[in-house]
Amino acid sequence: MFDLLINPTPMHDESLIGFLHRLAHSNCLSGGEVLGLFKETSEDSVNEWLDAKQRPLSWNLVAEEIRTPKVTNQKTWSVACSKYCPVCLAEGLYWRELWDLTLYTTCAFHQVELLYNCPKCKAHSSPKVLINKCCDVCGYSVQDSDLLSLTSDDPRAWLSVELDHRVRLPDSGEAKGIGALTYQQLHDLAIRIGVRAVSRKRSITMKVPEVASGVVAPELANSAGSVFRGWPEAFHSLLADLMEIRKSQISWQLVSAFGPIYNDLYLSLNDSCFDFVRQEFERHIIQQWQGPLAKRNRRLSECTLLEHRWLPFSKAKRLTGLPEAFLRRMHSSGELETREFHYPCGKISAVVDIDQARRLSSVLNEPVNLREASRLLCLSRKRVEQLISTGLLRTLGGSPKAGEQWLISHDSIVDLIPNSFLPLSDSGFITLSQVTKHYLPTADGLPQLLKAIQEGEVPVFCSAHAEATGIGKWLVSPNVLHQKGITLHASNQTKGLSIAEAAKALGMKEEVAYALVRAGRLGSNVVQCSRRSAHVVGLKDLDHFKRNYILSPEIGKILNTSPKSVCFRLRLKGFEPVAGPSLLKAQCRQNVWRRSKKLTAYLKLVTNPDG
Repeated sequence: MFDLLINPTPMHDESLIGFLHRLAHSNCLSGGEVLGLFKETSEDSVNEWLDAKQRPLSWNLVAEEIRTPKVTNQKTWSVACSKYCPVCLAEGLYWRELWDLTLYTTCAFHQVELLYNCPKCKAHSSPKVLINKCCDVCGYSVQDSDLLSLTSDDPRAWLSVELDHRVRLPDSGEAKGIGALTYQQLHDLAIRIGVRAVSRKRSITMKVPEVASGVVAPELANSAGSVFRGWPEAFHSLLADLMEIRKSQISWQLVSAFGPIYNDLYLSLNDSCFDFVRQEFERHIIQQWQGPLAKRNRRLSECTLLEHRWLPFSKAKRLTGLPEAFLRRMHSSGELETREFHYPCGKISAVVDIDQARRLSSVLNEPVNLREASRLLCLSRKRVEQLISTGLLRTLGGSPKAGEQWLISHDSIVDLIPNSFLPLSDSGFITLSQVTKHYLPTADGLPQLLKAIQEGEVPVFCSAHAEATGIGKWLVSPNVLHQKGITLHASNQTKGLSIAEAAKALGMKEEVAYALVRAGRLGSNVVQCSRRSAHVVGLKDLDHFKRNYILSPEIGKILNTSPKSVCFRLRLKGFEPVAGPSLLKAQCRQNVWRRSKKLTAYLKLVTNPDG
């Protein structure tokens, strides 16, 4: 093809660039002249020459790069930046093709770093070193170089060995994951993973210039090798770090949370050979992503969308069967974890942990409302609320708002049952309902008694195991209560009459008596009656009312007229009632007059006009 006098035979693993320089030296030409001839030769001639004999693996790709360079820096084979292993170069006077791999930075045979520059004058390496085995600028011998040996555990060495293995040996077809990638696929993945890993420390993109240089390539190889050697845990750690760096920019979109690596996986590395990388990414999404995922997302697999545990309240409602109001109530009480995401338009979207919601749905049938708890415990609702306020009964969702109900844990009701009951009861035993009414007037009395029962200080008797939760029906000895300082609370109501009894004694309806008490016309005292306060009307107050007040029914009998017309007749005579339906400050169903001397004289005059 070149029509040169001397045409040496290429080595089985020789670089095309190195061979062209060796060909030039054999014919006393410069490497630039032969490269110029190679570029000017027709494409048919080049293809015929490459196909004439079995050439090294990289020659077809490198030939294309030499003749028509690509305008990209993400190249598998790089001819711009040369590097070499001085040990290999001293052993055999030819340029290895592996040295042209961009991320091949360590000799896989001698475990030493490849030289990008002259150790002495720092001049860039080139295949010209083949001629004299020394730097063509300062003459420094490559055999005198101080070589940096690396261990096999070094990430750069690991990646170089993997690339060398794939270039030399065909794919067995049995490996999976990283092991199933060809050298080109592994190299493409390593460049992107390396750039994203380096971006954790400094600003770098896929458009960084001179990727193949001795400054960038070793750093990328080290970062990519670290991720590959620790796969998949190291890859998950990389994703977590990328999210942490972009924490302030996280929204409901995955691309904003993970950055360019998201597009790398689904756009740039879209071949099926990289499916295992996407599977690990989606596994990380299932485990760690705490934002919503749109069902219309066409990149994520259906399994990922179904297994994702952070869902909006509406979707959690459909999956668990729990009311949305209940889920929000559990969130407000701190028993259900949620996350909030702000949209650019100002909308705030909340997502809920579906695993926690499912755990709640498994116990939703257990909680009971206040009415059911009162029936189970055989106690009044007020007493149940006292047990809630002291923490003996545990609730779900916190205190209810308007229109909501208490949700009381059934387990906390069962926990009130003591370890053992008395085997027998005495005829003098009384129920806990009677104890709460006559012995425990204060709000904290019952909770303290139940704690004493649970601790075994106050033994109780239960007639049947089925009624064990019926606290109100438990039987206890009054003597035990007396020993614990719990005594019968005598009612002060015996000191007088109740308002109902006073109304009966006065011959009026109860609501009239209550109205007169509120208006201050019927005297009363407030006394403590069991666990509540009550109004008591004394006998003196009763006599005082009879002597000083008279009602319209009594006047109607005296005047021999209807009680309804009494008010009209008396007002004509100038007698105004002190309480009645027409008075705002003393409103009462019946009119009441003060039994004054003038009114008494009038009534006598009407009764006996001749007297």
